[in-house]
Amino acid sequence: MPKALLPLLVSVAALLSIALSQPAGALTEDELNNVEVYRNAAPGVVNIISVVVAHDYFHFALPQEGTGTGAIIDEKGYILTNHHVVQNAKRLEVTLVDGSKLPAEQVGSDPENDLAVIKIEPGDRKLTVIPMGSSKDLKIGQKTLAIGNPFGIGLTLTTGVISSLNRGIRSESGSVIENVIQTDAAINPGNSGGPLLNSNGEIIGINMAILGLTGGSIGVGFAIPIDTVKAAIPQMTSGKFYDYVNRAVPPFLIILLLYLIFNLVRRRLFVRDASR
Repeated sequence: MPKALLPLLVSVAALLSIALSQPAGALTEDELNNVEVYRNAAPGVVNIISVVVAHDYFHFALPQEGTGTGAIIDEKGYILTNHHVVQNAKRLEVTLVDGSKLPAEQVGSDPENDLAVIKIEPGDRKLTVIPMGSSKDLKIGQKTLAIGNPFGIGLTLTTGVISSLNRGIRSESGSVIENVIQTDAAINPGNSGGPLLNSNGEIIGINMAILGLTGGSIGVGFAIPIDTVKAAIPQMTSGKFYDYVNRAVPPFLIILLLYLIFNLVRRRLFVRDASR
């Protein structure tokens, strides 16, 4: 055997040894990460059914169901979701990962940022809380994982990357949500309110919308950054339903404005009476 072939044969033998030592169907490092993140986070994701009442031409009440997703953020039963998922709901029902169905009530809402908090009474159940990360240092190309309830079929995991950052997306209330995360992880109707996770299993955003002509995913999804969510949670969990006006205008300015209007009206009435 030529001595020049000896190193080549040794290398081939080593590669074959490594390949044969790997069990058939072994998962890659990335796949193992997907499995671990889903296993840890899925128990903290819930399906939400909201019932709103519409009226037909004859004003008969017509209950209509909608579906969405939520993320458990507190062992007491607080659940984070989108405002448009629970807006005008007459009844809310939450399904946990074990199939348990519990009634829920809306605690607080931030329509400007399309956020809402609802609450269930867990009883003796120990709820899984999904940890929150940060959206401050996100990078384009960073891995993302979305868990949600697309089309109401149950919990589903999709993966992708951060496609862009600092997007401005108009919410259903008409306001523009700033610093929105764009991802190509498949987000479909029913995923709204679900968590967008990083590879550590931390929430970096709340899925809110997709861009497409068919209503289905075409690889352009958006999530509200978790730092925006963190800033809104204290007021929402305090039981306050607030909108752009009472967020942007301090209460004392509202009182002052009402005082000025009252005095203006009174003065005009006084001048009118004096001119008679």
